[in-house]
Amino acid sequence: MRKILLLPFCLSRQSLSNIERLAAEHGYAVVVARTTAKALAEVRRHAGSGEPMRIVGVVCDGRAKKVWAGLALLKIRQWGKKALGMKARRIELARVPIVGGTKSLFGRRSCRVGFNLAEEEGLQRALAGADTFMRL
Repeated sequence: MRKILLLPFCLSRQSLSNIERLAAEHGYAVVVARTTAKALAEVRRHAGSGEPMRIVGVVCDGRAKKVWAGLALLKIRQWGKKALGMKARRIELARVPIVGGTKSLFGRRSCRVGFNLAEEEGLQRALAGADTFMRL
């Protein structure tokens, strides 16, 4: 199973280094991107063949609302592939909240870039394979 950890650019440097070390211990490829489009392009690059994937995303509440639409489209695409008899890979998704992140939908102005932290316990559970909120 391929494992990918998606990180936002707004985390503090110390938090990023701690998370990258923890992800390496669990065998995750770390992707830090400034935009959702760049993050998805990196995920496609790391995904490779049709082998199953586990994606752990560290996101604030505002970003999670925007990403939800993309996940719904991905789920519809997987159902369509299965209906047509095509091979669809298994994808597991887990979400880790940001402590101090913005709650608004388009809230980059209220984001504390460089000072945000990921929830430690939630991150450790997600990297260990627990807290999966969606299987596609």
